[in-house]
Amino acid sequence: MADEKDPRFVPIKVEDGFVIMPDRWKVDFLASMGELSRFFIEMKENARLMGMKCPRCGSVYCWPRSWCHDCYVDTEWVEMSGKGKVTVFGQVEVSLNDIKKDVPFIQGGVHLEGARYVLVSCIREIAFEDLYTGMPVRAEFLPPEERTGRIRDFYFVPDE
Repeated sequence: MADEKDPRFVPIKVEDGFVIMPDRWKVDFLASMGELSRFFIEMKENARLMGMKCPRCGSVYCWPRSWCHDCYVDTEWVEMSGKGKVTVFGQVEVSLNDIKKDVPFIQGGVHLEGARYVLVSCIREIAFEDLYTGMPVRAEFLPPEERTGRIRDFYFVPDE
C-alpha cells in the first residue's frame, strides 16, 4: 500500500491552466509541466491521450512537443486514438522504486497511430510469452478515482 504522505500518489493540481505535479526526488518538490500540462489534465480528467501536430508538415508528437523538430513551428493539440502497435517490450523482474511494486510486469514501446515516436507504458492483460512485436494494442485508463494525472494512469492491452 502506498504511503498516504508520498507525493507521487497525490493527484495533480491545475492552476491557471497548468499542471502542478507533486513528485519526489530525494526531497519533495512540485514540477510544473508548463505548456504541456494539457496532456496530463486530459489523462486525469477525460481519459484521453493527447498529442501535438505540426501545422506545416503534419508530424504528430505523443509525448507532446510544443514545437516541430523539423519545421521549428509551434504545434497544435490533437486527440490520439490510443491505438498502436508494440515495437519493443520486456518483462521487468525487479522493482527499483515504490511506485510500481508489483513485479513482474511488462513494459513496452507502442507506436501510436499517426505518431512520430514511440510511447512507453505498461502492457497488461497478456502473458509475456504471447506478446509479439507488431501486436495491435489500445490504451486503457484507470478508473477516474484512481487517476492522478501521471503517465501510469493508462496502460496498453491487446486489441485483436
